[in-house]
Amino acid sequence: MSFWEELKRRNVLRAGLAWLALSWLLIAIADLLFPYLGFPDEAIRALIVGLLIALVPVLALAWMLELTPRGLRFDQGPDGDNPENKRTGRRLDQLTLALILLALGMSAIREFVLPEGVQPELPVEVPSTAEPNASPAPAPLPPAPPGPVDPHSVAVLPFANMSPEAENAFLAEGMAEEILNVLSRVEGLKVASRTSSFSFRDEAVGVREIGRRLGIAHVVDGSVRRQGDQVRITGQLVEAASDRQLWSGSFDRELTDIFELQEQIAQAIADALADTLGIRTVRVRRATDNLQAYEFYLRGRQLFAQRGASLMPARELLRRAVELDPGFAEAWAVLAGTEYVLPSYSAEVATEAASARALEAADQALSRIADEPNALAVSARLAADAGRRIDALGFAERSLQEDPNNANTWMWKGLTLLEAGHVEAARDCFERARELDPLSGIHYGWLGAIDVIAGRFEAADQRLRRARQLGWRGPASAWLLKLALNENGFGEVAKSAFDDWVHDDERIDEQARAIYREIAPTMANPETRSALRGRLDAAMADMPDKDWTNLLLFLGLHDAAIEEALRPRPPSGQIVLMMIWSPFDESFREHPDFMRLAKAKGLVEFWRQRGWPDYCRPSGEPLRQLECTR
Repeated sequence: MSFWEELKRRNVLRAGLAWLALSWLLIAIADLLFPYLGFPDEAIRALIVGLLIALVPVLALAWMLELTPRGLRFDQGPDGDNPENKRTGRRLDQLTLALILLALGMSAIREFVLPEGVQPELPVEVPSTAEPNASPAPAPLPPAPPGPVDPHSVAVLPFANMSPEAENAFLAEGMAEEILNVLSRVEGLKVASRTSSFSFRDEAVGVREIGRRLGIAHVVDGSVRRQGDQVRITGQLVEAASDRQLWSGSFDRELTDIFELQEQIAQAIADALADTLGIRTVRVRRATDNLQAYEFYLRGRQLFAQRGASLMPARELLRRAVELDPGFAEAWAVLAGTEYVLPSYSAEVATEAASARALEAADQALSRIADEPNALAVSARLAADAGRRIDALGFAERSLQEDPNNANTWMWKGLTLLEAGHVEAARDCFERARELDPLSGIHYGWLGAIDVIAGRFEAADQRLRRARQLGWRGPASAWLLKLALNENGFGEVAKSAFDDWVHDDERIDEQARAIYREIAPTMANPETRSALRGRLDAAMADMPDKDWTNLLLFLGLHDAAIEEALRPRPPSGQIVLMMIWSPFDESFREHPDFMRLAKAKGLVEFWRQRGWPDYCRPSGEPLRQLECTR
């Protein structure tokens, strides 16, 4: 008898097939239950390996033993008379078929039944990467208002760090942000901004609730495990309304292949949305070949997004990244953004020097990648600050062509328009930014500022207070002070609002803040108002490097405010240009020197090319003033 015939006689092949069928069923059950039990992916891998190893003793036992009417015994060879052999073979065939059908059934349940609604909605828990001393995240906004959800919309949540070392959290978050950035450039796809998506980092919130709050149709989440230079990334795309998994994948790579991996995951997500989005090709630029520079970049970008006290360490990390790889355009671009916003969060950083460094970094980025969207966005604000407003709008529009889902760029474009008095166009930009980033206070704040200018004071008060609650404190407090001054004059309400502004505005350094607090008590007392001006004049003479424009504007000292704004040194911010369009500042706009200020800030050239401010028309030739009506 041949070896093959002996294998069949002893039912070795049938036993092996039955074991494989049983293994398939066990793996299907594990794949279904392990995620609910909190077991890691390694548990399923260990089960598969164990079942394959166990196949060897199963085959050995099937070769050595046979089933007889008296039970198991060692096989007696082909000459032994055992009528149970054929019956055992048929039973093994039946068992194998039953196991295969059960395994198919379990796989079908996992793929088609549970995601449609039976599967319980598990919380999406994402580890925190905030600094220990960082202030707690503000309370989330209410759910998005009811209405149709764009089927071509997605939010990318921060990936969970499964690495043994907690410090690798930056890699997990960086991977999620890179995928977000890639998807944001897919034509026709609306991608929720980082600020809103990553606000769920410290919350155990279900996918359906995330979709409802962000007003999006799909959610991407995953995990990253790093061991040395090896990285394992898992990801999934889930339909938010039904919690149905549309795609999932797991990738094992060397860290040097990280950009290829980002492209693969983003392409898989785009493919999964192809039915509604249409076929799209995703491309990822290889940012750098220097792994250490890339790590510094990811860490720096993460800190840049946190703003506040995180900006200084972010700048140092990004500087180290470009030192290691001077050709790293993306790192130069984020460094430019960091330098630009630093003066808004620290009175110790000189605006002129920071702007010069931001311009240099943006130019470095654009010299390497001419369409780098973040560098273009920073260039837009720098051009606006320099009075080159046509250039500023051009930079912003180019940036949005490359990255149409960048809420920050939409907001900056809105600021450029608002400074020029194009209020309705600015509102459209702020509204678009809010749609992309619905959990960020800054966009609600600027929409509140638009409400102030349009005379919708009750709506403005609600939006500005909400923005302040969500962390956009300094500018929101400034606009709330303007509302209080209009409604109550220099009464107690305005005094309280003044105190809030002085406390919240991080652009005011401690030396100037002391003067502001000294002045505040005189605001509520008409008898001491005359002394206020003398004290303020003395402070301005002692500290000529400070910018006093906003304070003078709030106090109604328009002559001094315009003189201060025209001084040949960089202002601490452009908020004064945005505030002058409110109905409370008509006398400021009618000031004889207002057109001097408008020309110095590049507004007149902008108006002649792009149109006059909303509600306003020119008067006189040459232009002497604006006539504005409501």
